[in-house]
Amino acid sequence: MKILIAYATRWGSTAKSAGLLAQELSARGHEAEAADARGFGGILGGRPLGGYDAYVLGSSIASGLWKGAAKRLLPKLARIGKPVAVFVTAGGVIHGRDPGSAPDAPPAEPLEARVAKAVGLYIDGPCAKAGLKPAAAAAFGGRMAMFGKEMFDSWDPEPVKAWAAELDRLLKA
Repeated sequence: MKILIAYATRWGSTAKSAGLLAQELSARGHEAEAADARGFGGILGGRPLGGYDAYVLGSSIASGLWKGAAKRLLPKLARIGKPVAVFVTAGGVIHGRDPGSAPDAPPAEPLEARVAKAVGLYIDGPCAKAGLKPAAAAAFGGRMAMFGKEMFDSWDPEPVKAWAAELDRLLKA
């Protein structure tokens, strides 16, 4: 199966997740390609979206908002009529610590609750607005830096790998 994994990133974690998804899906026998969402259907046209059997769209979340390129691509993918999975890199929610808490403070909620919260906040609404019922949805950690200082880095490859295995099962069904 030929799969496009389009992403829009701010600090690089979404691109890292997309690359790892492509690697994991390719190892499972798919032809998976990770590509920057800015290359598809921008103001100047861009690469065509046809020719894929399924799509994965990922966006970083900054101040509660999707990156523009992913936000513009979402309704286009909804109209294609092929399976579309969606993920966000919601580092703050996945990080799970209250602002101002000690760096070694435990997260306020279990990881499952934080992932569900991020999916509810950042995937459900935009997908409904675009007319898309995703084949699968996930939220991963990310990193945030301000004024040259890293605030946190909650990116972990293991949830990405686990989601790749879930996508493989869904796409082969």
